[in-house]
Amino acid sequence: MPNLSQLKRQRMLAFLSKIREMHTDDASLIAINEIETELTSRKYGLVWEAHEERVDVEMKQNVPVFTEVPDREIVMDKSLPYNFLLEGDNLHSLKLLEKTHKGKIDLIYIDPPYNTGNDDFMYDDNYVKEDDSFRHSMWLSFMNERLTLARNLLTEEGAIFIQISDIEVAQLKMLCDEIFGESNFLNIISVNMKNIAGASGGGEDKKFKKNCEYILIYAKNYDLLPTFNGAFDYEEIGDMIERYRNEGVSWKYVSALVKSGEKIYVASTTDGDGNEIKIYKRVGYEIKSIGQIMKDENLTEKDVYNKYASCIFQTAMPQSSIRPRVMSKVNEIGIESDLYSIEYVPKTGKNKGTLYEQFYKGANFRLFAWLRDVSEERDGVLYKKTLQGTYWDFIAGTKNLTKEGNVDFANGKKPVDLLKRIISLYPKRDIVVLDFFAGSGTTAHAVIAQNQEDGGTRTFIVCTNNENNICEEKTYKRLSNVILGYTTDKGKVFTANPANLKYYKTDFIPKTSDDLDYSVNDELLKHITEMVQLEYSVRLDGTNYILILSDEDADSMLADREKLNACKALYVSSAVLFTGAQQKVLSDKGIALYVIPDHYFEAELLEVGER
Repeated sequence: MPNLSQLKRQRMLAFLSKIREMHTDDASLIAINEIETELTSRKYGLVWEAHEERVDVEMKQNVPVFTEVPDREIVMDKSLPYNFLLEGDNLHSLKLLEKTHKGKIDLIYIDPPYNTGNDDFMYDDNYVKEDDSFRHSMWLSFMNERLTLARNLLTEEGAIFIQISDIEVAQLKMLCDEIFGESNFLNIISVNMKNIAGASGGGEDKKFKKNCEYILIYAKNYDLLPTFNGAFDYEEIGDMIERYRNEGVSWKYVSALVKSGEKIYVASTTDGDGNEIKIYKRVGYEIKSIGQIMKDENLTEKDVYNKYASCIFQTAMPQSSIRPRVMSKVNEIGIESDLYSIEYVPKTGKNKGTLYEQFYKGANFRLFAWLRDVSEERDGVLYKKTLQGTYWDFIAGTKNLTKEGNVDFANGKKPVDLLKRIISLYPKRDIVVLDFFAGSGTTAHAVIAQNQEDGGTRTFIVCTNNENNICEEKTYKRLSNVILGYTTDKGKVFTANPANLKYYKTDFIPKTSDDLDYSVNDELLKHITEMVQLEYSVRLDGTNYILILSDEDADSMLADREKLNACKALYVSSAVLFTGAQQKVLSDKGIALYVIPDHYFEAELLEVGER
């Protein structure tokens, strides 16, 4: 069947060709070319009316910079890297981060405005109402510019998580397919955020009540993205067993291999690739039921599970190629035992490449499935963990949500546990996490909490405007509470956490001035310290970490023996040249040398003719 739209375009383009022959003046040709460009542009995808923001206009006349607020710096441990809270429009912050962190951010989480039409999405100082005919176009323009910058910031192994409601989820998916590439789409997670109780509407509305939000996940490069850790729900073992009893559900983990006995080699077989599987029979082992252990050791059921968690098991009949090979070999040599074990190196799965031991019980070779593989001990309490798919239930996490971090934030606050789950999915623990819709600061709070939980050294950069003093009175206050520790109004104490924080505000340098002595370059140099600190997560203190902008600064520093002995790193302008002897002195002292890149403000200086 013919493509009717294509035929229509061809007719219109043919008509334009005739008009071009009739009108050869420059103005007509320019107009005709613009129309032709529109007709021949992409034929599939998301289309919206492009809008210019006030912040775009500001950058035509000004260069955005960061200015540190020293009074809001928090230092808990000088040996740790710094985290950053950036106050100002996030477009300005993203433009500056592109200069310091292009290709360096591992994980981005954002919770942008949902565009409900109820004073949640502000565009050019005005809230966008539900009846605005350009409502979706303005939101898409707003998100397109920021997500394009976000993609530039991600490492090749990086990923972005975007939480949204059903109002813009369809448009957001198509927009992200264009920006990140459809092949880099991972999943959409449905997150249960509200408990729907009672009647579902009672005739008041034709729509169902909403209880889910959605998290879109994209990789920067799917082929290079590391495999995520599993996402788990946790339930205390004792509580779960009791719940199972009340619900009439069978709990299978009721035996423990309290003594594994001696292993005696009997034979070997091979897996499908011909790799050796060693088979042993076990002698002198001891298996007890949970009830028997409770009686013998006078323990509660909960105590037994906590004490014997590593050796409690159930048996199963798995669909495995290994089990029939082992059974066949044992039957072939005529060995009889009630307990066998095997050792081999799996080629796939979570134990890939390591020597792995399995146990089989009885003539049917029922495989031991260990409780330890599906449980985890936290603070001395044993939890059953259940692997989650693309539905996450976080109703429990929203209890007392408005008080998390000891800061009231009634609308849009996300649970710390939700953000901890997202952060813990990434397999590396030394990553940089960015949130440029920081709101109350949940992402930063979660990074600090997750580091405390697993010993990670993750750092965060979070950006928010200061509308209604949110950055000063909510975000900063919350991070200060979490880092320094706090006591709730009910007397609950939250201890301090080892983290450092710097607070930056967005400022502007005019590109032109009536002052004949005015220099954009001189003004920008006043803000180089902020850029260096941000890029390297350090504090330029003039002692351990030193900024060198001239040959005179370099000579003075190298002549100061005390500074040489204390210095750990130099951050040096590309205009500064060290002699071979000076470089040897730095090397001998173990002082790291970093060259400040010209690209911080190179484009802006070229624009105003100062480069």
